[in-house]
Amino acid sequence: MSRSTAMSTAFPQPAPGSAPSPGPMKVPDDRLRKVLGLSRVSFHDVNHPIAITDVPLEAEMTAADAHDVVVDNFGFARDGVDAGGTTITWTNRDDVPHNVVSLEQKFKSPVLDTDQQFSHRFDAPGTYKYFCSIHPRMAGQIVVG
Repeated sequence: MSRSTAMSTAFPQPAPGSAPSPGPMKVPDDRLRKVLGLSRVSFHDVNHPIAITDVPLEAEMTAADAHDVVVDNFGFARDGVDAGGTTITWTNRDDVPHNVVSLEQKFKSPVLDTDQQFSHRFDAPGTYKYFCSIHPRMAGQIVVG
């Protein structure tokens, strides 16, 4: 049996009894962001328990295209995108597999693992509703003007 100790953490811990004060350890924010893989940290003055959200570093490096749909947290981000005859790319950022299936069977993706993508070109005007057949409560639509 192995046991975790303070020496096995990402940040060096003070020897027992030598900490300057009780309470949480203070770590420089730039070092904490790097170790956790965060690119941005935002604090919001709210009157309820804290929520921590993050943006992966690679998402900061490339600006999201207006015609991309991100699949994350069991949902489709950018629901109702105006495709205007362009190609839409779905990217699964969730840690579980998903797929994209047209209600009218006009397109269907394979099962997408984390960070995998599926693209489809929309040329004809109309509203194209889609869902994840693995998780049918996940639904979205593409509006082509």
